[in-house]
Amino acid sequence: MRIWRLEFGLDEYDDLKTDKEWSIEKIREFDGREHDKDWEKVKVVRLEPEKKLPLSNAPGFFSHIPVIDKRAKDILENYISDFVEILPLINDERDFWAINITNVLDCVDYGKSIYKMFPDGKRILRFKKYSFIEKKLIGENIFKIKDELLAAPFVSDEFKNIVDFNNLTGFKFRLVWDSKDD
Repeated sequence: MRIWRLEFGLDEYDDLKTDKEWSIEKIREFDGREHDKDWEKVKVVRLEPEKKLPLSNAPGFFSHIPVIDKRAKDILENYISDFVEILPLINDERDFWAINITNVLDCVDYGKSIYKMFPDGKRILRFKKYSFIEKKLIGENIFKIKDELLAAPFVSDEFKNIVDFNNLTGFKFRLVWDSKDD
């Protein structure tokens, strides 16, 4: 089993931003909490239209809030709908959705992971090497961990393979754990 960090192609495609700035509090609300019931559509626009870069199937937005277009939604929805909320956005060019990952797992093998703690000794500052408890990841296609609620999500091989097979643009994957190497 392999686990990947979900990232986005920020150099070859244009990104999106809200047309009205979100507060830090609003951005931090995407920490596993549900928003479906109180969600109000947000207008998003190109970050750097002057560069005339194309928009991908997954334009950059906030690292912990992926955004996908209709094609990516149609392909991925069956694989991720149990783990996320798919929240509609407003855009003048095409349809986009914010992906709110509500699947927060307690799946880190701390004995095998390498990480640095904050000075208070109660919270993890950053991971240098991830190790996961494999049995807790079976069937989990997209998730966050409790120590990094505002970081980019993790995805399974299955998620990555679907994206690659369908040639969805804008997705980038960084391998963070392979059970064979653990």
